[in-house]
Amino acid sequence: MSTRKSGVIGLMAAALFLAGCGTVQAQADRPPATVQAVPGSAIPQVRLSDQAIHRLGIATRPVELATVTVAGRRGPHKVIPYAAVIYDNDGSTWTYVNTAERTFVRQRITILFIKGSTAVLSAGPATGARVVTVGAPELLGTEYNISGEE
Repeated sequence: MSTRKSGVIGLMAAALFLAGCGTVQAQADRPPATVQAVPGSAIPQVRLSDQAIHRLGIATRPVELATVTVAGRRGPHKVIPYAAVIYDNDGSTWTYVNTAERTFVRQRITILFIKGSTAVLSAGPATGARVVTVGAPELLGTEYNISGEE
């Protein structure tokens, strides 16, 4: 290969490398999470960077409708994985709902009962809404600005 061609290839490789570094630097300059007010609500939304989503291993599952017998009556009830349930310090039950890309909002739920790894709800997110099953405690810590480091 001629010296000129290898020089051009070297410059192209360097440009691609530097362009990649710029992207990494731009991502590093952004905070991993932001907490923003939601108009008309006392509960803010938590928005994560792509890196934070990956680092926390955020996983979601849809709220499902299942036929369950409660107090001798059989009927449809919303169910979520028990892993999606978050308890507040006063014992209130919540779950984080994925409301938009990389965006999560804590929503109050009412649990009828827990059976194994499933929570049966009497109130909560709409059927089909995606709830956080991995990473919810970290979202709560982010929302309340609680650091895991001392």
